Amino acid sequence: MPLVYVHGVGNREENRRGSAARLRDELFRAHLLTAIGHEPPGPDGGAGPASLTAPDALVSPFWGSLAGKLHWNGRSTPLPRMQRLAAGDTTDVLLDLLAEEADGPLSADRLIADVARTSLPDAIDLLFTLTADAAGREASELAALAGQLMRYGERVTGRPDGLTSEGTTVPWWEEVRSDTEFLERLRKESAPFAAPGAPSTAWQSMGGEGQGQAWAMFQRRADRLRHRADRLRRDAAGAVGGQAARGVRRLTRNAVPRFVGDVTSYLAQRGTPEQPGPIVREVVEGIERAAAGNRAGLPLVVVAHSMGGNIVYDVLSHFRPDLAVDTLVTVGSQVGLFEELKLFGASRPEINGETGGRVPLPPGLPRWINVVDHSDLLAYRVGPIFEGAEDYAYPSGAAWAHTAYLVQPYFHARLARLLRADGGTGA
Repeated sequence: MPLVYVHGVGNREENRRGSAARLRDELFRAHLLTAIGHEPPGPDGGAGPASLTAPDALVSPFWGSLAGKLHWNGRSTPLPRMQRLAAGDTTDVLLDLLAEEADGPLSADRLIADVARTSLPDAIDLLFTLTADAAGREASELAALAGQLMRYGERVTGRPDGLTSEGTTVPWWEEVRSDTEFLERLRKESAPFAAPGAPSTAWQSMGGEGQGQAWAMFQRRADRLRHRADRLRRDAAGAVGGQAARGVRRLTRNAVPRFVGDVTSYLAQRGTPEQPGPIVREVVEGIERAAAGNRAGLPLVVVAHSMGGNIVYDVLSHFRPDLAVDTLVTVGSQVGLFEELKLFGASRPEINGETGGRVPLPPGLPRWINVVDHSDLLAYRVGPIFEGAEDYAYPSGAAWAHTAYLVQPYFHARLARLLRADGGTGA
């Protein structure tokens, strides 16, 4: 039981076990859990203490229900009346941002293929970003398919992490005329890279009876993008000016109030080491449960997204400095900013940039990895602030990066490779 995941802001009961959460957990099992020593179940289906399918292989303390509540459903947000204050449509957000990044009017028939023109890994991550909210029962199939596509991507790019120089693309890109053809060709070219023992190829086929759920889902989302692009072209006559602003507004209209609400609620109720608040207790219980159940003696890794990183750092540095965690991974988090503002219980004003000082790591934490996407407006560095903390850039270049890290296969693969290189402890 060596992996703990602590979520960020805006998580509530309705999405606690939603499709994106299922896909995220399946990708954790496919990459990070195996990187730190977990094994697939045995031939008889048994799940030993270090099995991917052990009941507590992944611990996810849920603090969202203890955080801020918008008692008027976010109606304080200043938006025109015709725009609903519910969560934005991911497809529309992505479409607006793709339009802004295009060199000209969008080609509605080949939106995903055009991303692949410069980066096949980016196109694969885009496919999973589009489908995360509908993964459902297909989450395990999608995770298996992610491995297949990344192995094919390694053949194309020559690198296991998928990072290539500008202009590297699939050799057959010029031969496809639409996203439908691109997906069909991608299915065909990647099929030989399926893992031994992968699910039957019946679910990987395109068209006809027995059409696989994973590829069919990709096709439905590609069709949805095309329909949205057609509508945009009719309504705006191909103009792309202002698309990004509209996309970011859709992306953040619920996120900003919930971020502010969850942060202020946490700070107001976090309590003291002697009497910790409910959010602190929830996270501490999750880490303790993982440590107690780690019968195989594997490295204990905590992955914390966004506000979850601030909470975990507060726990390890102030509320429970006796807790031992081998590696903390913060993703799209604000720990560096919060320390600059001296908002943590352990913050010491005398340690600051003017004196040339840096904050020591919590006593039970030998390694801290912090992942920052430069396009993520809510992600901050920690290296200049904390001694020994490591900053890594995840170069998606996408304005929706903050919510997409954990459903993108290449993020999981690169993080797992980083931990596998040294056993997950930094040793």
